[in-house]
Amino acid sequence: MYTSELVFKTPDDGHYFFGYYDKLQLNKDNDKLLVLKVDFMDHVPNKDDVAVIGYFDLTNQNTFIQVSTTKAFNWQQGCMLQWIGGDFNSKIIYNDLVDNSFVSVMIDVKSGEKTVFDKAIYSLHSNAKHAVTIDFERHHWCRRGYSYDGIFDNKKNRPVVKGDAIYLLDLENNTSKKIILLDDMINNKPLSNMKNAIHYLEHLMFNPSGTRFCFLHRWKIEDGGIYARLYTANINGSEICLLNDSGRMSHFAWQDDTHLLAYGGIENRINSLRKYKKVLRYFIKPLLPLYHMLVNDNSRLSKAITGDSYIIFTDDTKEIKRVASEISNEDGHPSFSKDGNKNTFITDTYPDPGEGSIADLILFDLENDKSFILDRLSSISEYDNSPIRCDLHPRWSYDGNYVSIDTMNDGKRGCYLYRIKNA
Repeated sequence: MYTSELVFKTPDDGHYFFGYYDKLQLNKDNDKLLVLKVDFMDHVPNKDDVAVIGYFDLTNQNTFIQVSTTKAFNWQQGCMLQWIGGDFNSKIIYNDLVDNSFVSVMIDVKSGEKTVFDKAIYSLHSNAKHAVTIDFERHHWCRRGYSYDGIFDNKKNRPVVKGDAIYLLDLENNTSKKIILLDDMINNKPLSNMKNAIHYLEHLMFNPSGTRFCFLHRWKIEDGGIYARLYTANINGSEICLLNDSGRMSHFAWQDDTHLLAYGGIENRINSLRKYKKVLRYFIKPLLPLYHMLVNDNSRLSKAITGDSYIIFTDDTKEIKRVASEISNEDGHPSFSKDGNKNTFITDTYPDPGEGSIADLILFDLENDKSFILDRLSSISEYDNSPIRCDLHPRWSYDGNYVSIDTMNDGKRGCYLYRIKNA
């Protein structure tokens, strides 16, 4: 029986948030909670907005300590702020806009020593010596809610940009190289629905040891939705594996180095129809209102049509296993803690408008096929289906004893910290 105890929440002197669910917000000693602080919550961050970067000292009357500022942030992923190895206690890294370039910055919070890298990061290797990333200037034109403002290169505002790629960053030498080209992904098992679509790469995530990483190739298709392919690759971009080609794939988390938990659909007749441009134009398009009503619904009927559920993929194989299919049919942001327990994961749901915009914080026990609602939190309904929404994005502590979230439960942006108990 898992339960939670709310042990800290940010004060009312501003809006606090962190960002994505796969980053370490709480340091290894569990006494410093990283946050971003802003004085607004009602618009997508723009080139004139600045966020304060700091942490709450949980052993010193929850004192807020400012460390730096950033102009490269969004509501969904923050600025990729996180504690980094080796000790996960003294150094942080984040993205910023400096001299008309998106960069990443590493700071020792004890000494104040700062290192600036030439590119912004997306996913950081566990050794903090490497990272993988995308072209954030291009991403601005593809998915505004997950990108940064401040650089407007109109040459990158087109469906496909020649040379767009995933980069491997060598943080020790401050160098980078392209390892996976967008053009190569488009030419890999091409589909007719790719024609004239806006293509981009995103959601990069290293496995625990950093030997491989996963990513999504996404494109916007004529049914008004997004088609997504889930891939994995070696750290140098070799041995690329297409794990899922159903078109429906959203959030994921590495369970270990070879198993990837993801939420999405398996290949079936309905999902396969979206692969073909003529089918989209003449068959699906007239039925779009009904289609979107069904696939956006979290009912059993919707799940039966799309096949959406949590799935465990075995890397570099065709092996899949649907999990938790009877205890959750809702998309969320899953993650496993670093404490070695691979039988439990934390996740969330999107706010349910039928219940007054309430989102659930959930822990799944895979070994016993059980789920536990740790908390139920309200949102601001007018923001729910917009780029300024506030997903919970639950994040484990290093030892698996705490979970932190972003929330609008108090009518403003804030962060909650829970102690997790297994009675």
